[in-house]
Amino acid sequence: MSRKRGFSMIEVLLALTIGGLVLMAATSLLITISRAWAERPATRDAFDAHVNGVAHFLTAVLEEATLATLNRSGDDVIDLQRPVGFSESDDPLIHFYLREAPPLLVWPTGSASRVHCYFQFTEGEGLSFLWFSELQELEKNKEGRMELEDEDDLFKTVISPFCAEIFYCYYGDEDADADDIKEWEIVEDLEENVQSAKFRIPAFMKLVFKWEQEDLERTITLPIKRISPNGIEEEPL
Repeated sequence: MSRKRGFSMIEVLLALTIGGLVLMAATSLLITISRAWAERPATRDAFDAHVNGVAHFLTAVLEEATLATLNRSGDDVIDLQRPVGFSESDDPLIHFYLREAPPLLVWPTGSASRVHCYFQFTEGEGLSFLWFSELQELEKNKEGRMELEDEDDLFKTVISPFCAEIFYCYYGDEDADADDIKEWEIVEDLEENVQSAKFRIPAFMKLVFKWEQEDLERTITLPIKRISPNGIEEEPL
């Protein structure tokens, strides 16, 4: 029989402090770059800085979601869900949970907490976060999850209007055996299992940013497993 070692108070505090500082720094960088872009003539260097800022911000947000002290027990770091207002015919969105939201997600009464975020890409509009807080008025949906009562209460924050395409990267087939040869596959839509009608979470997202004649790509890892505060995988005793 095995059991997991609990985290010490020092590990918990370190995880909260370090994760918060990294996310704050990434958010500050993205806001600064966005303001500079708006106030100064657009240049290739500014475009590069924007793309790097977005990639850094997204990586920091997803790393914050992986911390075991921040992610609720029993929940996956990343899953696929349809926000309120999305029908069954709509593809689900990549969803994650944050105990504390970055300042970029503007809350009417201050800092948002207990936030559910969804990646949304819209052609012509770019990459955005759809999000809501558990402090808003919620109701249980038919799947047993709590969601907003009204889709108009769902917030939308634009992350990059220059994100022109998103591709999803999968390694091997979902039903492949351990001995099967696996290859990377890059697709435009989330992969759906025809038999189960369930969508598969990709390993990576490839974001393509476009400005004038310039194209830049960045790859964002989608973490599946939570990590411990000290960064070391727990082993059964």
